[in-house]
Amino acid sequence: MRLINSCAAPTAHLTSCRKRCENELSVVSSQLESARKMDRERSATPRREFLKQAGTVAVAWCAAPGLAGGMGPPAARPPVGYATISWPREQFADALRTISDLGFAGVQMLGWVRDAYAGDKTSELKHQLQTLKLRPTALSCSKAKLDPARLKDETAQFRDYAAFLKGLGGNHLQITDGGRPEQKYSTDEIKALGAAMNALGKAAQEYGLTLGYHPHFGTLGETREGLGRVLDSTDPRYVKLIADVAHLTLGGADPVEVIQTYHERLVFLHFKDVRKDVAELARQNRDLARHTRYHFCEIGRGVVDFPRIVGTLRRLSQSHWIIVELDGYEPPPGGPAESARVNKEALEKLGLLA
Repeated sequence: MRLINSCAAPTAHLTSCRKRCENELSVVSSQLESARKMDRERSATPRREFLKQAGTVAVAWCAAPGLAGGMGPPAARPPVGYATISWPREQFADALRTISDLGFAGVQMLGWVRDAYAGDKTSELKHQLQTLKLRPTALSCSKAKLDPARLKDETAQFRDYAAFLKGLGGNHLQITDGGRPEQKYSTDEIKALGAAMNALGKAAQEYGLTLGYHPHFGTLGETREGLGRVLDSTDPRYVKLIADVAHLTLGGADPVEVIQTYHERLVFLHFKDVRKDVAELARQNRDLARHTRYHFCEIGRGVVDFPRIVGTLRRLSQSHWIIVELDGYEPPPGGPAESARVNKEALEKLGLLA
């Protein structure tokens, strides 16, 4: 009997422990679910706020007969294109079809397209674009490095890009600088960089094209100060600005201020959004943010204030091309085509697409 009683005590103790554990697990599970719910709500808030503000901007853009504040006639709705950078190289043809099917008017292509469609194949690509009713709006000059510390003459290679885009009937050539944001460049190095860019801009004009400088996260132009140094070193007649609102935001600049300051040099814009977690990391440690795998996301799902940007473009009567250029992002289950549909819906909410 004593043996039975001695065994019963541990059994009762185990039962009690099990009940306490179950209660604690229930509490933890409840806390985890609450945390998940809060996280979902935080993630949804930027989207809800975007939709609310975008509707106001869309109505204002389409309103007639004039602009608020009597600033002149309403700006024409800008043409909107899409960049093929969202798709892997082997899906280039699919990318063009998707962009066309979604109703975008133009396309920006990467530099490798010149290598793949040079010579006799240029007319083949031109015919394909015409069939899809896509204007070859811009070409990235991917091989132009323009490192301020190691400059070399890249004019010959650049002319290959220019000749190719002219053959397609395109408009704009894009370059970035090859500098690093943490490196200190001398006045002479920046001056030489500006001269090199001017030379490329002059070459572009010989082909009836415009050269645009794209300040990029992870380069000299990452910060507002770096962007200013580059543009101040160049001639506005030859070097224009491609304002990528996401890269500007991630680098700590205000896209609206940049657009207002350089609106006379603006040649077109890149639209995409910045992930909230990466934006917060960049505010704390920009170097760590540069090494994250994914920086960007679809329009309206991050921290970029698109309604304010679009409102500024409208007030300035800017109707330059807007190119959705979604790179450095985590593709959704439906791949780049799904992201393109999400971006199209966001642009419709902003009044940029009918």
